[in-house]
Amino acid sequence: MERTENLINEIDLNAALHTMREFFKIFLKFGYLILLVFLFEFVFEGISLRIFSVLLENILFAATIICPLYFIRWKKLYKYYFITIYVVFSISIYLETVYYYLFKSFFSSSAIFIALESNTNEIKEFISSYLDGQIIVLTVLFLIVTLISLRIIKKESYNDLQISKAHKASILVGFVGILIFLKVSALIIYNLPYLIIKSSIEYYLDSKNFNDYRINKNGAFENVTRTSIISEKEVYIIIIGESTSRSHMGIYNYYRDTTPLLEEIKNDMLIYNNVISPHTYTIGSLTKGLTLGNFENTEIKYKGSIIQLLNQANFKTYWISNQRPVGIFDTQVTKIGLGAYKSFFLNSKHSNETTNFDQDLVEQLKKVFLEEGNKKVIFLQMIGAHIDYSKRYPKGYNYFKNTPRTKFNNKEVFEKINSYDNAIRYSDYIIREVIELTKKLSASSFVFYFSDHGEEVFDEIDFFGHSADEIITRNIYEIPMFIWLSEDFKNHKKIYVNEDVKYMTDDLFHSIADLCQVKSVEVDSTRSIFNQHFKERKRIIKDTIDYDTFFK
Repeated sequence: MERTENLINEIDLNAALHTMREFFKIFLKFGYLILLVFLFEFVFEGISLRIFSVLLENILFAATIICPLYFIRWKKLYKYYFITIYVVFSISIYLETVYYYLFKSFFSSSAIFIALESNTNEIKEFISSYLDGQIIVLTVLFLIVTLISLRIIKKESYNDLQISKAHKASILVGFVGILIFLKVSALIIYNLPYLIIKSSIEYYLDSKNFNDYRINKNGAFENVTRTSIISEKEVYIIIIGESTSRSHMGIYNYYRDTTPLLEEIKNDMLIYNNVISPHTYTIGSLTKGLTLGNFENTEIKYKGSIIQLLNQANFKTYWISNQRPVGIFDTQVTKIGLGAYKSFFLNSKHSNETTNFDQDLVEQLKKVFLEEGNKKVIFLQMIGAHIDYSKRYPKGYNYFKNTPRTKFNNKEVFEKINSYDNAIRYSDYIIREVIELTKKLSASSFVFYFSDHGEEVFDEIDFFGHSADEIITRNIYEIPMFIWLSEDFKNHKKIYVNEDVKYMTDDLFHSIADLCQVKSVEVDSTRSIFNQHFKERKRIIKDTIDYDTFFK
C-alpha cells in the first residue's frame, strides 16, 4: 500500500515537473523579448525602480496569457492562440518601450485617444519626426527575435498539455491571482493591451455623446437672448491655431521676427500675456474650450457647444478646417464642428499626399463672406505648426536658416527649431490676411485667435513636440491669445481689458458668448476674460497640479 502511494506521489511529481518544463519552454520565447526590453532600458536609463516594475509586469503578463494554453485541446486553435498572443505581446512591449524612450512616460488614456483620433498621414509624420538610430536598432532586434520565435512555434509539433484536474485548478487559481495582483499593485497601468481596451471603451462612450451635435444644431440652452444687436451686419472670426507656443512669437518678445505682420498692427489688438491651455493635446483642450465643459465639471461638455449656442441665437455658423476630419472614427472636435450651419473640411487628401497649407482656409473664407446672411460666426481651424513643422509652409517661407539660440548643440535640433519658427511666420501671414479681409467688410467684426496648446521645441528640455499631458513644460501649456476689433464693434461693445490676467481656455465658451453678446442660463460672465465681472480661478492641469504654483 505504501509502495502504491509512493508511486502515485512520484507520478504526480513527474507530472508537475513536466508541466513546469513545458511552461518554461513556452515562456522562454517571451523571455527573450522581455530581456531585450530590459537591456535596452538599462542602457538608456540605468537602474531604476521603474525598470524592475516593468520587468515584473512583463513577466506576469506573459505568464497570464500563457495559462489558457493548458485548457486548449484542439491543435489548430492551440497554434492560432499561441501565435496571436506572441504577436500581441511583442507589439505591446515594443510600443511601451519606444513610447517611454521618447516621452519618459507611460501610455495613458489620453495618448490612446490621440492615436484613435490620428489619421494615417499624421502617424507617418509622427514616426518620421521621432525615428532615430536607437529606435531603428530596437525595431530590427524585435523583428528578428519575433520572426524566429514565430517560425519555431509554427514548426513545433503540437504538445497536448495533458495535466490533471488538480493542476488545471492550480493554473486557474494562479491565473486569477496574477490578474488580481496586477490590479491591486497598480502594475496593470504599464500594460498596453489593458489600456487600449479600457481607453477604446471610454473613447467610444465619449464620442457617442458628441453625436447629437451634428443632429441637434441648437442644443438645449435655456433663455437664449442677445443683450443688444451691435450692428445690422456682424461677422465674427474665431481662428483656432495648432501647436503654437507663444514663446516663439515675436509679438510676445521672442528674439526672432516670427510675427512681422502682426507686429505692424500690434497696437490695434488686445494681446493676452498669461493664457494657458487646459491640456497638451487637441482633443482635451478643444472639447473643453468649445463646450460648457471645464476642469471643475468635465461631464457638462456633452451639454452643449458654443456653436449650438450661437445657432440658437440666430447666427449663421461656419466651421472651416484644414485638419483631416476622420481618424479611426470621426474625431470629437469634428463632431463639434459638424454642429455648424455649414462645415468645410479642406484637408481630405490621401495620406501619401502633401497636406494643404493654411492659405486654403483664406480662400474658403472669401467664399463664405459672399454668402447671404448678416449675422455670421466663422471658425477657422488651422494646421498651424503641427508636426512635421517643415511641411506646414511653402518653400518661400523657409526664412530662418541660421543657427538658433539653444543649449542643445545639434544640427537636427537647429533644423527643427528653424522649421518650427518658419511655420509660425507662415501662420503670422495667414492671420494677418484674415484680419485684412475682415477689415474690408462693412460690418461690426472681430478676429479672435488662440491656439489649442503649445509646443516644446528644445526650449527647456531635449525634446520637441507635445505629448498627452505626460511632459510638462511651460511652452506646451502657454499659448498665444489675441483679438483684433473693428471700429464699429468697439463703438458698440465695451470690452473689459486686462491683458495680464490669468486665464485658462477651458472657459472659452463663456468668453466667445460674451463677445457675441449672447446670454443664456448656462453662460457665466465671471468666466469671460472680456467681462468686467471676470474672476481669476485656480488653473489646474493634469487633474491635480496648480499651474501657477508649479511654475512659480
